[in-house]
Amino acid sequence: TGPVPEGTDPLASGRATLYTWSVVRRNDLPPFPERVPYVAAVVDLDEGPRMMSNIIDCPQTPEALELDMKLEVAFEKLDDKITLPLFRPAKG
Repeated sequence: TGPVPEGTDPLASGRATLYTWSVVRRNDLPPFPERVPYVAAVVDLDEGPRMMSNIIDCPQTPEALELDMKLEVAFEKLDDKITLPLFRPAKG
């Protein structure tokens, strides 16, 4: 494979592993007060890049998370222009 042509988005599998995380229990900036607790995380995409995201669809506690756990992407559409890539524990 070569470089991605300018103006196009590279494809990714949607699979990642958990690199590090923090359970956020207080955040006074909108819109976060309604979302606490939530997990702020850094994930390693299977393709190599590392990115920040949130972990969803599991208890928002340290006991529910472990380093290098397998994750899969879940997209959250905020509006017609913004969709967030979030991650959840991988099935199977």
